[in-house]
Amino acid sequence: MHDVGMNMSQLAMSVKQVDDTIELAHEWSHQLLHATENFDMERIGAKLEAAMAALHEAHAALEGYEEAIEADHNSVGSVKLV
Repeated sequence: MHDVGMNMSQLAMSVKQVDDTIELAHEWSHQLLHATENFDMERIGAKLEAAMAALHEAHAALEGYEEAIEADHNSVGSVKLV
């Protein structure tokens, strides 16, 4: 749907792409963490754990984005020009 200069479907697809990228980065970090554990690489392991925590937080922040887009779309769509 296209309203007020914003394509809502495209917006939702773009946010999903960001969310998918976050999930992929989390998975890669997890795999690297296991690889570093095999060689007792504690310092980089700690950094990877911190990165994974930040990625988890970013993923959680986007939870419910589809509903938020819909609510914003409905809000914008209900604006009345006076």
